[in-house]
Amino acid sequence: MDSAIDAPQPTGFDQLLLAELDGLYRTAKYLTQNAALAEDLVQETALKALRSRHTFQPDRPFRPWVFAILRNTLNDHYRREGRRPRLQSLDSGDDDSSRLPEPLTLARPDDQIFHYVLDEEIELALQDLPETMRFAVLMADVEQLSYQEIAQLMEWPKGTVMSRLSRGRRKLREALSTYAQRRGYAQ
Repeated sequence: MDSAIDAPQPTGFDQLLLAELDGLYRTAKYLTQNAALAEDLVQETALKALRSRHTFQPDRPFRPWVFAILRNTLNDHYRREGRRPRLQSLDSGDDDSSRLPEPLTLARPDDQIFHYVLDEEIELALQDLPETMRFAVLMADVEQLSYQEIAQLMEWPKGTVMSRLSRGRRKLREALSTYAQRRGYAQ
């Protein structure tokens, strides 16, 4: 008997989860700047999602639900480790506490392709954003979540999402204007 025939077929929930694994990994890696930790967080997030599948409401979007699990898993990790990255105040512009110390590692082939597209200066500009702004930019511009989905995920009002996203994009634009001029993209 063929073992492939005996293997259980993924359910609708399993398919939703499998479809989000790359995005979860990408986000975890950006937030932690550590590929191994990102993989562990995604694995733990997937296990938590599977254990909590009964709490998922099919009439609600899946992505914000599973990304909220990732956010909580990351918070749990920092709590267990006895350390947590300090968040930069939205009012301060010079605090360097949101910068994460570990260098970006390229654990997967698609990361290598992405690294060539995303120059070091762009990565640094993203890392220099306060964590809340960086998360909003990543969720909207990389993961393509809507304002409403980000608001649900972060438990923020929609206006807060819009504000943090706008401010994050503006800070990125300012940080990258010199870079763009050197590359010939801006006059």
